[in-house]
Amino acid sequence: MTTWPSGTKASTANLDAGSDKPRLARPDIKQNVDNVNDVIDYFNVSSASDGDILVYNSSTQKIELNTSNSKFTNITQTPKETVNNISATSGDIPVDATVAPVHTVTLNDDSEFNFVNMDIGTSTLLIIKINADNKTATFTAGDSSTAVKFPDGAPTLTTASGKIDTVTVFYDGTDYIGSIIQRIA
Repeated sequence: MTTWPSGTKASTANLDAGSDKPRLARPDIKQNVDNVNDVIDYFNVSSASDGDILVYNSSTQKIELNTSNSKFTNITQTPKETVNNISATSGDIPVDATVAPVHTVTLNDDSEFNFVNMDIGTSTLLIIKINADNKTATFTAGDSSTAVKFPDGAPTLTTASGKIDTVTVFYDGTDYIGSIIQRIA
């Protein structure tokens, strides 16, 4: 048996035209059959079940069916983002990136949101459900002394109760850059 994958392809020179003699193509046909058998042998797969994966086994030099390996121990479909519900409704409220990339909060009074534990190149989304009229919020990062930078300066929250504002903060390694979408009904 040859090692697959290989660069050995059979010629089709004796099978190209209707006037060709198939007996001259026997070695090429045999090579193609050998190649197909090598592919079948290379993929050591039988009785696959839902959720099984194909894994290369370097000791057998084959692709084998497996239910797990060191990189994929349990493949399941889960929500793409974890959402953390912040229980505080006013005051100094930490938005911890290590807890989740998405946070929700119901705002009842004036608050300071402090985005903490953000790695370079990550963003955190804060969904603010406004539950009281005319409340204010400030947005800081790190040790609370670094202001999140927004276009045109610090934003003013939606003043009407029952609306939703979303704030996204991205950390580039130097600055915490914020954007806000407001008055979501």
